[in-house]
Amino acid sequence: LLAVRPNLDIRVGVRVGGTAQSPRVNLYSEPEMSDTDKLSWLLLGRGPDGLGRTDTALLQRAAVALLSGEGEGTTGRVLRNIGLDELSLSQSDDDTRATIVRLGKQISRRWYVGYERGLNATTGSWQLIYRIAQRFTLRAQSGEDNALDLIWQWKWD
Repeated sequence: LLAVRPNLDIRVGVRVGGTAQSPRVNLYSEPEMSDTDKLSWLLLGRGPDGLGRTDTALLQRAAVALLSGEGEGTTGRVLRNIGLDELSLSQSDDDTRATIVRLGKQISRRWYVGYERGLNATTGSWQLIYRIAQRFTLRAQSGEDNALDLIWQWKWD
């Protein structure tokens, strides 16, 4: 499985191989470059030239999270031991391109609780999601912005 970051002049992404019991995650790029360069392009959308301390620290944290351990990996074991199902890094869609950390737990088949926060933000937001039916979900969010959403999903093949 190969996931490539879109809208860049180079191809950079994450390749997942191995088995379901023992997945292997590797960084991918075309043309070939160092893992530091790959990670910089993947997370920040640019090369590592001229990175500040904040960006460098972000890359170091991401490298530890993505590349630690073999098989399930240290991160997967830690998540399981502390009772979490999700821990992810992503970038916001707005002009700030801020890095966001998300963590969450599927409490039951219908209930999910999650928390997300920007690495440079002073506050985060909590989400409580309840799956009402196959196509209906209720989402409550509390943080800087509060919201209550009723979401209807329909997939066309």
